[in-house]
Amino acid sequence: MAGYSRVDTANNIANGNVIDADDFDAEYNAVEAAFNASSGHTHDGSSGEGAAITKVGPSQDIIVSATQVLPKSNNIIDLGSDAAEFKDGYFDGTVYADTTVHGTNGRATITDNAFTVSSGDLTLDVAGNILLDTDGGDVKLEDGGTQYAALTNNNNELDIYSGTTKAIALSGADISALGDLAVTTDTTVGGTLSVVGNTSVSSGNFTVNTGNVSIGGTLGVTGTITGTLSGTVSSLSNHDTDDVAEGSTNLYYTDTRAKAAISVTDAGGDGSLTYSAGAITYTGPSVTEARAHFSGGTGVTYSGGEFSIGQAVGTSDNVTFNNTTVDGNLIVNGTTTTVNSNDVNIGDATLTLNSDETGTPSQDAGITIERGTADNKSFLWDESEDEWTVGSEHIKAGTFEGALTGSTNGTHTGAVVGGVTGNLVGNVTGNLVGNVTGNADTATQLATARTITLSGDVSGSTSFDGTGNVSITATVADDSHNHTLSNIDGITVSEAEINSVDGVTSNIQAQINAVSALATQGVPSGAVQTFAMSTAPTGWIKANGSAVSRTTYSALFSAIGTTFGTGNGSTTFNVPDLRGEFARGWDDSRGIDTGRSFGSSQADAFKEHRHTLLGNSGGAVQALFSQSSVIAGIQNLGASFADPASTMGNGNGAGTETRPRNIALLYCIKT
Repeated sequence: MAGYSRVDTANNIANGNVIDADDFDAEYNAVEAAFNASSGHTHDGSSGEGAAITKVGPSQDIIVSATQVLPKSNNIIDLGSDAAEFKDGYFDGTVYADTTVHGTNGRATITDNAFTVSSGDLTLDVAGNILLDTDGGDVKLEDGGTQYAALTNNNNELDIYSGTTKAIALSGADISALGDLAVTTDTTVGGTLSVVGNTSVSSGNFTVNTGNVSIGGTLGVTGTITGTLSGTVSSLSNHDTDDVAEGSTNLYYTDTRAKAAISVTDAGGDGSLTYSAGAITYTGPSVTEARAHFSGGTGVTYSGGEFSIGQAVGTSDNVTFNNTTVDGNLIVNGTTTTVNSNDVNIGDATLTLNSDETGTPSQDAGITIERGTADNKSFLWDESEDEWTVGSEHIKAGTFEGALTGSTNGTHTGAVVGGVTGNLVGNVTGNLVGNVTGNADTATQLATARTITLSGDVSGSTSFDGTGNVSITATVADDSHNHTLSNIDGITVSEAEINSVDGVTSNIQAQINAVSALATQGVPSGAVQTFAMSTAPTGWIKANGSAVSRTTYSALFSAIGTTFGTGNGSTTFNVPDLRGEFARGWDDSRGIDTGRSFGSSQADAFKEHRHTLLGNSGGAVQALFSQSSVIAGIQNLGASFADPASTMGNGNGAGTETRPRNIALLYCIKT
């Protein structure tokens, strides 16, 4: 105890020694003086001054060591306040802060690499130079997060951007404008000015003392250009040729010069070609010259400008030819085309009828045979019925393929492939491949009755001839017979799995459901359990008071919340710290351990009790208990003492705490 020094330097108050009341009296007086002292003590760690104070605050909120002053938990203690501010702060090192607020109104903040002024202007008043070293980066100007200008380093030369577009490139004293250059006042260029876009000088003078002006676009000048101009001039509307001297190679244009430079040569042949006074005249061939170039071919006569074949060939005339060969296409227009020949040979593979039909079909088409005095016969496509028809006539064929709809008469010999719809009149000889829908007149009974027999574990039989339904009386050979589970459809459980349910007499599925429910329920999050191992098992973490993630351990956080600590106040929370502790059941309004909140800790304590001391009346023990001003609450029994030499002490086995026998195990909490 700070301020207290041991008085019993002779160690009279010890086990086995005679305890003198004066020794106790002096010792307790020294203790009382230490408590009543007003000068306090230094807590410098020396004897009598107390150990160094390393934790300060109502809940030991600040921890002090030789090198650090730390809060008990992260982000819980402010240094000063609006009402109680510190004056000056001096730090020989680095100050780390998420955000710093400067000025009376707190308008300027530094957050990471961003310096923000929330209101007003930002003034930089520097006595020397302002150095911006971007270390390979750019100097960008933004408004509301949108870039409107930038300065970049291009091989130690300056490039200026407008928005995100490169506008001006500086190289030494030279300036390159990468867009349009507009000059509204006098401009003097001492070096080289390079402009990629257009240049407009609307007023003032544009003077180049030395160097060149290179313009990739259009130069618009309203004044006078003096000097040598190379390139293309888009307009000379305000000039005339009187101001431009004629050269020796490219001469001015005149009508006289142009007419004199033209000549025409007539190479002969039909017609004529002449040139005079700038006009070229062509005279075509005469009639005689033109007719001289025409002649008739085989069977064709040409005379006096006309062709003839010996007969009239007008559009209303009939023309007769012998054999005619047409190598190209033959188009015959009219209502009827008549071919009077015995045989018509057509080399084409396809004969198209109604070839002029382009819309919805409406006309029948086919072949009609003229039979003189007998009725004609036809094979037609009936457009209204959408089918081929031969009228009431018959078609005879060796083989017929395809679906046949309607009645057929006669004897059918050969295979019938395909479905038959309709009644079949007559006998069928041969095999029928396919299904028959309908009833036969005499097919109501099997020609030979058949016996249907059951075999195996189920036996029975009956005779079936097709005249009616039958039933079989089945006999199960043995109701206690065995089945192989793998041979039963839908059964996936094995015999070994069935036999593993030992002693179960109730429904097996009910037992399985009960076990499944227990497995699903499991151990709830927040349960505390001791383990005989030094590490937490899977699904558990140590109950060591640590701060853990609210996201990673969301189920545990939902169960216990911040009962045992808020962590960092946002993303973590604390688990209970049960290291070196005995757990005690929460009183929960029972009245045994009153005044306790759930999850609170409790220091050690002794229940108030009394001990009876025996000794001579008026002896040393009675003298000890007469010091009621020092040892409050100890009753002076005033009894007689048998032995004035009685000793006091806690004997062997003394320690720093009171505890029962125990074994150290690991407390863990279920996540």
